Amino acid sequence: MTHTSMAPACDCHIHVFDRDREYIETTYQPPRKGIGHFMEETAVSDIRRAVLIQASIDGTDNHYLLETLRQAQTLNPPLELRGVVMIDEHTSGLEAMREAGVRGIRVQDRTRLGQHDLARLPELAARAAALDWHVELNTEPERYDILAALLPTLPEGQTIVLDHFGHVTPGHPDELTRLCRLLDTGRVWIKLAPTRVSQHPRRYDDLIELTRHLVERYRECCLWGSDWPHVMTPSPIPSSLDMIRFLERTLSISQRQACLRDNPERLYRF
Repeated sequence: MTHTSMAPACDCHIHVFDRDREYIETTYQPPRKGIGHFMEETAVSDIRRAVLIQASIDGTDNHYLLETLRQAQTLNPPLELRGVVMIDEHTSGLEAMREAGVRGIRVQDRTRLGQHDLARLPELAARAAALDWHVELNTEPERYDILAALLPTLPEGQTIVLDHFGHVTPGHPDELTRLCRLLDTGRVWIKLAPTRVSQHPRRYDDLIELTRHLVERYRECCLWGSDWPHVMTPSPIPSSLDMIRFLERTLSISQRQACLRDNPERLYRF
């Protein structure tokens, strides 16, 4: 099969943990992996861009994320990097964060993690809208009705990006129907990050039908993310190449170009 380059492809969901420090939350103990490790592991791919997502265990302390954004500018070969932060009412300096490459605010709303921040969405969306940022929401199908009720209250044009396929369960049509209702509003995007929802590690065959359905209906608002370095992911640990191969088996060339290159370029303003 002839390879069709997707460069500069973007991995829209990575974390870095390359330092000695106490974490604000201790839900898990991450591996020590920095941005250099990410580049080494993706060197043979078409990935030239990435989005660094504030990890839940760092809370609203975004200093290391901002430091990594600065570090990426000095790498050889260069990596175009953007960031998504977590904030609270005391967080200041958002304009400087935007200049550094931040493009969004993350909201954690996962029952399993004991996080219920969906009620803060209007407040955080207002702060995001003032900077032309999106809001990245880590939530689950049981909370979709609440999100649907909140959408009309958000600033006009505010984009919401759902993490990890929206945590829908493959083969559960009721969850997919509710997800599609959100996507039909035109205000919600979806991140095709498979590791938290697939029961078929490294091949993701149980996500083929779901992925095709979403990209065929909502091509302009689909992104891809690896969730590197795959914390809390059972063995075998996946690789970005596993996921790229999955997309090659599942989507057309033009669909992959949208998810890997064109849509990230618009949302994150590379």
